[in-house]
Amino acid sequence: MLLSDPNNHGSPSDDGRLDALLLAYRAACPDPEPSADFMPRLWQRIEAREKVSVVFGRVARNLVTAALALTVMMALALSLSRLDSGVYSKQSYMEVLEAAHSQANLDNFAPVHIEPVSDTGYQR
Repeated sequence: MLLSDPNNHGSPSDDGRLDALLLAYRAACPDPEPSADFMPRLWQRIEAREKVSVVFGRVARNLVTAALALTVMMALALSLSRLDSGVYSKQSYMEVLEAAHSQANLDNFAPVHIEPVSDTGYQR
């Protein structure tokens, strides 16, 4: 049998073997018989497969919502803690030192007297 010959369609034994193969295939995979509950059963099978993705979608949406709520709460807590903190005041450094060491605090200490060093006490 030549494959390049356009008039050669195979021998009758080849056609018989092909028919037998197709009949065996049809017997192994029969067509489903349509009945009154064919479409409802089909939709039940489709929806059963979709339940997994629906559950996953709900869980993902809930996690995103919880993460967003937690982020907003943390941002609010941080902004409120900075408002109450004295570290971030609007006073300058000198104003803060002046308030900490006011004249009333300095009155409790004795004055410091510094004597100049005489030339006689310095030796070379």
